[in-house]
Amino acid sequence: MSSLEDYKTVLIIGNGFDLSLKYPTSYSDFMKSQYFVDLVLKKNTLAKYLQYEKGAKNWIDIEKELATYSNLLVREQIPMPVREKKIFSTIIESFRTEFGQLCIALKEYLKDLENLRFNEGFEHSPAYNLIKRISYERELCYIVNFNYTVFADKIINCFENCRDFQIRQIHGSLNKNIVFGVQDSIELKPEHLFLYKSYSRYQDVRGLPQILKNADKIIFFGYSLGETDHSYFDDFFKNQTKENCRSKSFVFYHYGQAAYDDLIWQLKLLTHNRTSYLNQYNNIQFEDSSIMLK
Repeated sequence: MSSLEDYKTVLIIGNGFDLSLKYPTSYSDFMKSQYFVDLVLKKNTLAKYLQYEKGAKNWIDIEKELATYSNLLVREQIPMPVREKKIFSTIIESFRTEFGQLCIALKEYLKDLENLRFNEGFEHSPAYNLIKRISYERELCYIVNFNYTVFADKIINCFENCRDFQIRQIHGSLNKNIVFGVQDSIELKPEHLFLYKSYSRYQDVRGLPQILKNADKIIFFGYSLGETDHSYFDDFFKNQTKENCRSKSFVFYHYGQAAYDDLIWQLKLLTHNRTSYLNQYNNIQFEDSSIMLK
């Protein structure tokens, strides 16, 4: 068994990895599923609020909306179309239960997807070919998986060099439980403490700073460095903007121009407006996976 110090290549994957394999794992996909529809039909006020917001915006980040809903609930400002005839005391009392129901529904939806066979042509996807390249180069690779699914494991098992990979599922798994919610920097009332990701006993972040520190090359695939996960990387990226930092090679895979723009913005936030220093002291490369598919 290799130690953490042996893994000089680190691959960090997010939902875009599963999407690259043509699995409908986005929050929007989940909200189209019968699992989510059933929550709405059962008068789950949280689910109804999420549906209401998605209808108004045509897009939604459920994790961000959880914090918004919490604050609206405290101020008793849930929109009338959402709460209908329910009194606020009832909605407030049922919030934790309804949040738990939402987590279970998401988990069951993803379980169904995980049981499916690979989609036709999966071996041509950028996600598959990245794992293939790392495997053929026989690099010891530590995969930091922010997904709940095990599609990365399934891809790795397509190759003989499976021992070259170590996987850490930061946000839990479908076999146990999932870590779903908001980051610690979000201000919530104490009674909504259960929304914090750090509240979950299934969050597995042990050794993450050391994994990043030891790496020579860090690859991000399908992971947007979104605000809900900034606490995992804030100190790391801030350190990589300092003159005496250990220089690293970064590769950021993104899907199209909008995703590239968002990545740049997140790096600006994570480096505290020192992105130019990140570029000076490290080797940074961006790869558009949407072009690879053409």
